[in-house]
Amino acid sequence: MWQYLETTLSDTTPIALAALAGVLAFRVGVFHLGLEGLMCAGAFAAVAVTKVTGSLVLGLAAAVAVCLLLSFLYWWVIDRLRANVIITGLGLTGVGVAGSTFALQTFFGTQGAIQVTQGLPRPVTGHTSGPLSAVSGLTVVTWLLPVLVLAVWWLVRRTTLGLRMSAVGEYPFAARSAGASPSRLRLLALLLGGVLCALAGADLALGGLEAFNPGMTAGRGYIAFTAVVFGAAGPVGAALASLFFGAADALGIVAQLEKWPVPVEIVMMLPYVLTLVAVSIAGRLGRADASAQAGYAELRT
Repeated sequence: MWQYLETTLSDTTPIALAALAGVLAFRVGVFHLGLEGLMCAGAFAAVAVTKVTGSLVLGLAAAVAVCLLLSFLYWWVIDRLRANVIITGLGLTGVGVAGSTFALQTFFGTQGAIQVTQGLPRPVTGHTSGPLSAVSGLTVVTWLLPVLVLAVWWLVRRTTLGLRMSAVGEYPFAARSAGASPSRLRLLALLLGGVLCALAGADLALGGLEAFNPGMTAGRGYIAFTAVVFGAAGPVGAALASLFFGAADALGIVAQLEKWPVPVEIVMMLPYVLTLVAVSIAGRLGRADASAQAGYAELRT
């Protein structure tokens, strides 16, 4: 039971961080389908720089820098060049996933995994039984996740900046007439989301595996976007939806380890099947509201 809880929290962390990035983007009218690419790019940068320099801090800084650059390019293409948000997001995912694989082959001469000897710090270690064993292997990023959720909630719900961001997503023309700059607010939201995606990728790569494998995000960015929709584009709702998907992923891992009498392919499908079910339920309940439709429509014109 405790091991399952630890696995659930570990699997939830990268999904929830990317979902928070998706929430910020959704607030300003951007349907961010590039979360997957940002996570993969951040994971590669964190591992590659940590491996070359031996410094975990530089690895994290590199992940943040790469994701900020890609987020800026994403904003430039959709805001300045007026490209389609959905297609550009999918293109960003392709750049992140394929680009990290190409960089892996170019700089390290391998198509397999690269490993490092150090990972993210774990505040609580050494407990193998009892309730503390459920948090013994959690990284510092997982411990900070509730703080980040609260910070994003405070930003979007209790600050003038957050209200302006929401206005850009819901009523961009009114926001502009009130003196707010939709373009700048979109840039800010995407850059903040880039930092969160960098942390998500770094936690995924340097949390438990301490390695980078091509395509290791395995659809977690899309699941994070689903969590945004299922959580009604709210930070707390998206975090809870991420917990649901993390629990489903952990259940699949436990089923494989304990050799449940079901085909392994079905077990591996479980998180994605539940994702489809969640999206269907969200649509029927009206949770996927149209709060960002006006902002998205403005970007299309």
